[in-house]
Amino acid sequence: MDHGAKLMKRTRSLRRRLLFLVVIIWMMPVLSIYYFLTVSYRNSIIEKTTVLMEEELKNFTSINAGRIEEAIDLSKKTSYEQVIEKAWRKYIDKDISKSELYREIIGNLKSKFYNDNRFIISVFYLSDEPDHIYYTSRKASDYIEIYKNEVEAKAHSITKEDTSDAHVSIINGKIYIIRNLYTTTNYTKFGTLILELNKDKLIDGISLNTNYELGFFINDTNSVIPFDTNLLQEDRKDIMDQLTKHYAKDVNRKIIHEKVSPFAGVIYQQKYDDFHFGGILVANENIIFSELRNLYTVIFLIVLIIIPVFIYMLYFISHHITKPMSRMIQAAQGIEKGGIGLQIEGEPMPNTEFAVLMESFNHMSSKIKYLFDTVYQEKIARKDAKILALQSQINPHFLNNTLEMMNWQARMAGDTTVSKMIEALGTLLNSSMSRSNRKMIPLSEELRCVDAYCYIISMRFGKRLKIEKEIDESLLQMMVPRLILQPLIENAVVHGVEKVKSGMIKIKVFREADQVILQIINTGKEMTQEDIHRVEDIIQGKYPSAETGSDSHKSMGIHNVNERIRLIYGENYGLVIKPYREGETASTITLPIMKNMDN
Repeated sequence: MDHGAKLMKRTRSLRRRLLFLVVIIWMMPVLSIYYFLTVSYRNSIIEKTTVLMEEELKNFTSINAGRIEEAIDLSKKTSYEQVIEKAWRKYIDKDISKSELYREIIGNLKSKFYNDNRFIISVFYLSDEPDHIYYTSRKASDYIEIYKNEVEAKAHSITKEDTSDAHVSIINGKIYIIRNLYTTTNYTKFGTLILELNKDKLIDGISLNTNYELGFFINDTNSVIPFDTNLLQEDRKDIMDQLTKHYAKDVNRKIIHEKVSPFAGVIYQQKYDDFHFGGILVANENIIFSELRNLYTVIFLIVLIIIPVFIYMLYFISHHITKPMSRMIQAAQGIEKGGIGLQIEGEPMPNTEFAVLMESFNHMSSKIKYLFDTVYQEKIARKDAKILALQSQINPHFLNNTLEMMNWQARMAGDTTVSKMIEALGTLLNSSMSRSNRKMIPLSEELRCVDAYCYIISMRFGKRLKIEKEIDESLLQMMVPRLILQPLIENAVVHGVEKVKSGMIKIKVFREADQVILQIINTGKEMTQEDIHRVEDIIQGKYPSAETGSDSHKSMGIHNVNERIRLIYGENYGLVIKPYREGETASTITLPIMKNMDN
C-alpha cells in the first residue's frame, strides 16, 4: 500500500468533513430552534399560563371573599347599632305595638340592606316568633314561599345554636349569610338575621379573562357558585370531580392543579374568620394554548423550507467541491505513484477557484519534474550534511567535560559553594541523560540524584527551606524507575515552598505490607477541591492544559512519573497527590517490593 493510500486510511476525507460540517451548520441551528420552539418556548408558555391562572384565581378569591366579609361586617353592625334591639325591648316592655315593631324593623332592614344593591333579600324574625318574619326583597312577591321551602329549615337550625357567628351557606345556587342577634348588654339572643347576597355584585368591576371559567365553594362542595355557565356542563364533570376531591376545610392558602384532557383546572383554598373559601378555575387547553398550535404550524413551514435548501447544499458541495477535489486527489496520487509531470485534463472545473488550483497544480507538476531531474539529489546531500554537523556539536561527553573544567576552576579559586553546586548539577545531568540507558536503578542512586537537586534548591531558598528525610535503609538496594522523585520535589517547590515565606519538604521511604511507599511531603497553601480534581486529571493525562513553559513542564513531569510506574508495575501502582495534614500536601508513589530488577 503506497503512502497516499495509507494517509487516506488514517485521515477522514474532506468530503466527509464537509458533509459533516454542513449537517452540523444546518442541523444544529435547526435543532436548536426546534428545541427552543417546541420545548423551551412551549414550557415557557405553559409556565406563564399556569402563573396567570393562579394569579387570576387568587385575585378572584380575594375579591369575592373580601366582599362576602364586607357583607358579614355589615350584618354585625345591625347588632352594634341596636335599632332592632331597642325596638324589641320596647315591644316586650309593651311600650310599642306589634305594628310599630314591624315598622321599626322593616325601616331598619330597608335602610341597611334594601337600599344596598349588594343584597337581594333581608329577613329577620324574633327568636320567640320564628314563624313571623320581617323581610325586604328586590325579588318577586312570592319570596315567602321560596324562603319557606329553601332557607327556613337552615335558619331555624342556626337559631337553635348558641352562637353569634355568621354562617355563610350556599343553598340552591344562592349565597346566604345567617347569624343570630344578641343584645349588647347581657348577651341575650333575641332574633335571627338572614341576608341573600347579590352574586352579580361579587364580581362587579372585576376584569375576568374570558378564557377561564370561574366559580367557588363555601364550607363544603355540595353546591358551587359558577360565574360561567359552561363550568357546570357535562363535559366539565370529570375535571370538577378531580378538583372537588382536593377540597378540605382545614386547608389554607394552597393551590392544586389537575388535568383531565382537554381541560386544566386549579383550586385555591383559603380560610377566613367566618367561612372557608374554595375558588376553582377551569380552562380549555385547546383555547389557552392556541399559540402553541400556531407555533407548530410555523415549525412545519420552517422544515418545508429547510429540507430543499439542505438538499441543494449537498448538491452544491458535491458538484462544486468534492468532485473537483477528487480529480485533484487522483492526480496527486498519480504523481505519488511515479507519474511525475502528470497533468489534470478533461472537462473544465466548475468554478474559478478550482480552475486556478488545477492550473497551479499542472504548473507545479511540471516544475516538480524539472526539480527532480536537476536539483533533488543535491538538496538531499546538503540536508544530510547539515544534520550531521548539528548532531556533532553537542553531546553528553562534551557537557560533562565542560562541567569538570568549571569545577576545577572553582576549586582552584577556593569557592567550595560553587564547586558543590557544579557537582550536584553534574549528578543531575548524569542521571537525566542516562548514558548507560538503564531504565531501573537502585533506590540509593535515585536518592543521590534527589540529594543533588535538594542541595541546589537549598542554595536558592536558604533558610526559607527545611529538608527532612526518613529513609528505611533496608530498601536502598531496591530497583526503581529512574527520575521518579526529582519531578515530585520540583513540583513541591513550585506549588508549595515558593508560595509561602518558609517551608518544609520531607522525603519518606518506608515499607507498608508488601509495598514500598515513596512520599514527598511539603508545606504550602491548602489544596481546594478544584485543585485536587485538577491534579488528578493532570496525573491521569486528562487535563487539557493550555499552559506553556515551566508550568506545562511540571504538569508533564508528574504525569510522566505516574505513566512510567503504571507501565512497569501495572494499574494498581502509581502516583497520588492529595492533602496530608493542615497546610501540607503529600505526593505518594506506591511500588511493589522487587529487587534486582533491571533492563
